[in-house]
Amino acid sequence: MEKKRIMHRLEEVILILIIILNILDFFEILPADIDFAKKIISWTALGYILYKASLTKIFFNNQKRSVDILLIISYFMLIFKNIIIFSSGIIDEFFVFYDFQKFILNNSPILEFYSLIIGSILILILAIYSSIYIDVKKPSLMHIIHEEGKPKTLYKYFIRIITVYLVYIAFFVVVFNFVMEWLAIAIDAPIIMIALLFYLFIVIRHYRKYNAESLIYRIGEFGEKFYEKLISLFHYKKTIFLGISGMIVLHLLTDAISFIIPYIFIFRDTLYFTQLGAGHDALLTLFLGQIKNLPFLEQFSLFFVYLLNLIGILFFLIMPSIFWYIAFTRKKFYLSKFKIGLIFSSILVFILAPVFNISRLIQPSILGVDIKTSFANNILYNNFFYILFFAFIFFLAVYFLSDNYRKGMIYAIILSSVIFFAYYIYLFFTSLIFYYTDIIRTLFVTSHFILSFYFLLFLTINILFYIAGSIMFINEIMKKKLYKNFL
Repeated sequence: MEKKRIMHRLEEVILILIIILNILDFFEILPADIDFAKKIISWTALGYILYKASLTKIFFNNQKRSVDILLIISYFMLIFKNIIIFSSGIIDEFFVFYDFQKFILNNSPILEFYSLIIGSILILILAIYSSIYIDVKKPSLMHIIHEEGKPKTLYKYFIRIITVYLVYIAFFVVVFNFVMEWLAIAIDAPIIMIALLFYLFIVIRHYRKYNAESLIYRIGEFGEKFYEKLISLFHYKKTIFLGISGMIVLHLLTDAISFIIPYIFIFRDTLYFTQLGAGHDALLTLFLGQIKNLPFLEQFSLFFVYLLNLIGILFFLIMPSIFWYIAFTRKKFYLSKFKIGLIFSSILVFILAPVFNISRLIQPSILGVDIKTSFANNILYNNFFYILFFAFIFFLAVYFLSDNYRKGMIYAIILSSVIFFAYYIYLFFTSLIFYYTDIIRTLFVTSHFILSFYFLLFLTINILFYIAGSIMFINEIMKKKLYKNFL
């Protein structure tokens, strides 16, 4: 009993430490050495969650812990480049780990090359072993593709080896790589801050239901619990499509956290934004720079132009995740007349006087979508009062007409969100195509044929994932008639 109590207290101390480190990281006051240690802790924690979920249980419903461990290790070897990217961005800020980071950077081509080769070979060996020694049971991911038990013929063994290998690689590309790059690097600190603010708000309203101990666990496990639930969707045939579409909509949600939160709170990940270049100023900085020498009425109008732009971009980035959540939980999400009017007027201002510019990332080292900020400009020669006036009239019209035309307005909200989603994924998809084709071309020219094959395989899986995932997401909206959940 005493030992359990000590371990429980140790867990509390570790969780408190992680929360504090993420808060300091969010405000960009965390030393590079401690930030590096925090990243390692985050990777380890997510790897441990994956170990607890058991990949072999997900794939075969037949748990093999040794295969789980080796598969996770091989996955980590394939993302060794993340450590190199982290080291290269802030090498001069290290003190304790300076020599270690310098060694990594000086030997980065060799380390990245051999980590990719060893990790890929290990996955192939594990695929062969799994096909021979692990029986397929239902419900499981492999049972969707193959029959139960072991293959009956040599040909079927060969087919199963190829299938298991492709599934292992696909899980890395679709789930592991995405989660490790975003949840453990780019948005880990903002997620903790969101959890902290969320639970503090709950505590203020219902302080008698929560004590300090339960609050610490809820905040500390906020990201991990989400990761566990996401992984669990790949266990069953009835939820696998929802899991794949969920990975797609997460792109927009993570970009909302990566870009919009730093734009609001000014504090941002120096490593991440340094790679993106210019054009990523905080909203407050832009606003204060634009209101200089403007009359009070224009300053007042410009404030609401910025505010409505913010609401508009958050609507477009977060709404697909809300659709996905409704499809997953079947819960209602009622939109009042005020919310409908606010959404329509925000979209209007977002189009007429944009503050945000959405484009494809063109840097050779990173892929994805870039959300830049710039001074609000409009077709009325910077007369922001008229923009705000039009938005207000539009808000009133939608507000009073929503009683009679509510269903049509809900349709319009869903349709606009789906159109933006499709455009956003198109930008991400094309960025990914250019990123991988450039790498494959370089590797092929330099005679790295094995690596060329693996990156071609990664590209093929990504193409299938983005096309199929987008279709599945739109199909979920149509099939489950999500508009009814808003009425």
